[in-house]
Amino acid sequence: MVVEGRTVACRIRLFKDDLEKALRLFSGRATLQLTADARADSLFGAYFNQKVTLEADGTRLSLLVSASGTEHDQAAQDIVWYVLEGESAAPVSKLGLLQGVMFEMFRDQQNIVQLLRTPGELHRTLYFVSTDPREQTVSF
Repeated sequence: MVVEGRTVACRIRLFKDDLEKALRLFSGRATLQLTADARADSLFGAYFNQKVTLEADGTRLSLLVSASGTEHDQAAQDIVWYVLEGESAAPVSKLGLLQGVMFEMFRDQQNIVQLLRTPGELHRTLYFVSTDPREQTVSF
């Protein structure tokens, strides 16, 4: 996740089979399948904004999918990735985040967020687990 001025952008990568299961549950569409040409960007955006709480200086932000794609990891597993972006009303000085993607699917789910704020190159790593879903806050 990158915070630059008023802009917040992130790239998220998910295993295709797990994501399909989560989106089927979320949408109620039992036959949903993701393909290289149809990655359900708007559906994933709605899912993401329900599972991720993101606040800039106390105001909730919603992010929109601006790009998506597929790739294979080192073990040749199918990965789907999305880039999401949004803007706050003013430059972000305090960011609250709860990254709960896949928490409903896996009791042992762990999510790591690498946060970069520019300018200044401030780096933070945030760690979220489904057994302790709490918002974390970073001040800049």
